[in-house]
Amino acid sequence: MKKLFFIVLVSVISLSVYAQQKSLNEITSFKIRNSGSFIDNNNDVDGYYFYYEVDKLKKGKREYAIKMLDNNLNDIATKSYIDDKSTVLVQSKFNNQSLMFAMVNVREKFYKLVSFDKQGNKGDDIKIEVSNKDVRWLSYMMKSGNFNLLFPVDDNGFLFNYVKDNKKIGYGLKYISTNNGKSWDYNSPEEAKEIMSINPIEANEKVVVALETSKKTKLSSTIDMKIIVIDIKTGKKLFDKDFSREDNPRLITNAFLTKENNLVLLGEYFKKGDNVIKTKSEGLFAQVVDLSGNMISDVKADWESKINKMMPPDSDGKKKKNTYVYFHDIIRTQDGSYFGIGEKYRKTVSLKGTLLTGQVGSGMTQLTITDAVFFEFDENFNLKEIHQIEKGKSRAPNLADFGSPQLNAHVLKNLGAFDYEFTQIDKDRDRFYATFIDYERLKGEKNKLAFKSIIYNDGALTEDKIYLNRSTGKVKYRVLPAKLGHVMILEYNRKEKTLDIHLEKLNIE
Repeated sequence: MKKLFFIVLVSVISLSVYAQQKSLNEITSFKIRNSGSFIDNNNDVDGYYFYYEVDKLKKGKREYAIKMLDNNLNDIATKSYIDDKSTVLVQSKFNNQSLMFAMVNVREKFYKLVSFDKQGNKGDDIKIEVSNKDVRWLSYMMKSGNFNLLFPVDDNGFLFNYVKDNKKIGYGLKYISTNNGKSWDYNSPEEAKEIMSINPIEANEKVVVALETSKKTKLSSTIDMKIIVIDIKTGKKLFDKDFSREDNPRLITNAFLTKENNLVLLGEYFKKGDNVIKTKSEGLFAQVVDLSGNMISDVKADWESKINKMMPPDSDGKKKKNTYVYFHDIIRTQDGSYFGIGEKYRKTVSLKGTLLTGQVGSGMTQLTITDAVFFEFDENFNLKEIHQIEKGKSRAPNLADFGSPQLNAHVLKNLGAFDYEFTQIDKDRDRFYATFIDYERLKGEKNKLAFKSIIYNDGALTEDKIYLNRSTGKVKYRVLPAKLGHVMILEYNRKEKTLDIHLEKLNIE
């Protein structure tokens, strides 16, 4: 296991000749609270931001700064910001127009949303009252792997998803427009008798698609699921679709609009009466509905007779039983076909967990994550082919031995267990680049980490990589996405207190 509960820090062994560099030494003597990339709706990088503490002020105040760079590492702006020391940054997102920070102050009991535009100008703060119970449940929801606290709506706004202490536990979904549109709230019923939560999985200029779940108690093993579709401009519900255990149990993992403005729901389906928390799924499905909720098509591919027969053996030449796929992204190409980008995994026995049975965190099972796979679908979502790229094994201990492999995969994805990093798409949609951090076990030499790009071009998949190794000693490294065809390396020297960043070009034509 190489990527669980922490961000992989890496150093470059073999670099290309071309590189752009910059030193940010004024940041390193202070504490960086958050950093990342400005990523557009094709996952191309417009620039970078660094949010860091500058000074401790009187009366419990802190001075922070936000530094912004463009995608060539040129300075855009550095702006100062004063806040209370009890205000904790939870998450940040970018929507092509603005950068939004979601914060919580437990002492004074409020959520706060702080925004900056791409020039570093600060917007008006938004505060929402919060109770200690809300914060405890927020922490529980975020650890569940099925909770998007802050969700960007490209070129339009942000969705803030929070917990509300109603008769039981409910939710609030607040939409904040950044293009002079209407902001709105969509809340669970205050008198609901179930514990309810909502999780946005798709949002665009027309609709919000969210997965609503409800259960009787926190420890209940039965969850009812429903897809809710909301008009992005008004906040009014357009329709919902029930996927309850008794009727049509399904686990929705992806959703998006087609160019015809139909809604595609992707995920795994189960037998009628199956519990999605405990039971293995029957296979994959792609359901297409219009924006009134009328079903257009419902295509299924079961594991036993369809997927497993098409699935290549693992890179060791063996075809393992009970192998599943976690899909990270769905890409539509220029010719109308779709690629599901995922990783193979299966539930296996953990030797360490077996030896430590009875101790905290000593689950007896684990997820073993293996090769990358690319499921190719036609324009009607019929499965055409499964492409496989060799990748080293990763192992992550399951948080619950009793849960289904799919449930554990969703939780562990949120904790960084998988090797997938991001996907970038050419504007013409004739090429895309899916990236992974791969641990290569090499004969006759030391094992290495590699930053691996899988490139789809002219109907074929090819591979490019640069070798990396783990940070050691006084120097720490981190990989961030960069403009198309590049990767950015952050190099922090603890002893010298220097922070250098480099843009490195991948070997992509």
